[in-house]
Amino acid sequence: MRRIIRTVPVIAGLLLSCAVQSRAADAVACTMITQAQVSAALGISAPAGTPISRPGTCQWIGKGRYATLTITLPRGGKSPVEQFNAGKKGLAGITIEPVSGVGDDAYYVYYSGTTRAGLGLVVKKGSNEFEVRVYGFDVDKAKPVAKTLAQEAAGKI
Repeated sequence: MRRIIRTVPVIAGLLLSCAVQSRAADAVACTMITQAQVSAALGISAPAGTPISRPGTCQWIGKGRYATLTITLPRGGKSPVEQFNAGKKGLAGITIEPVSGVGDDAYYVYYSGTTRAGLGLVVKKGSNEFEVRVYGFDVDKAKPVAKTLAQEAAGKI
C-alpha cells in the first residue's frame, strides 16, 4: 500500500511534466513561422497558426493549401536526433530525399508514386528536430514551399 502511495505522485508528476512540455512546444511551434511567411510561401492568405492535437504542432490552413510545423519531442526513450536518424532510413512506399541548405541535415519525405499527397521536410539542427509539412501542391512544387518555411523555422533555433 505504501508503494502505491509513493508511486501515484511520481506518475502524476511525470504526466504533468509531459503535458507542460507539450503545451510549451505547441506555443513555440506557432511562433517559429509567422502568418505572413506562411501566406507568402503558400501563395494564399493564411490565418494565424493554431495548435492541433499532436504535441508540439501548429497548423496554418487556407483555401486548399495548408502547412504544419511539428517540433519533435523525446518519445519512446528516443531523443529528437535519434528519431531523425531513424526516419532517414525510410519505410517501404516512402521516398526519402536528402536536401541541403536547411539546418545541419534535412530530408524530404513523401509517399512514393504519388504526386499530390503532401510532402514533409524533416530538419535536424543541433539537438533539435522539426518537420514542416505542406499540402495542396504537386510534390515538385511543394519542395520549395516546404524548404522556405523550414529555413524560416530553422533560423529561430
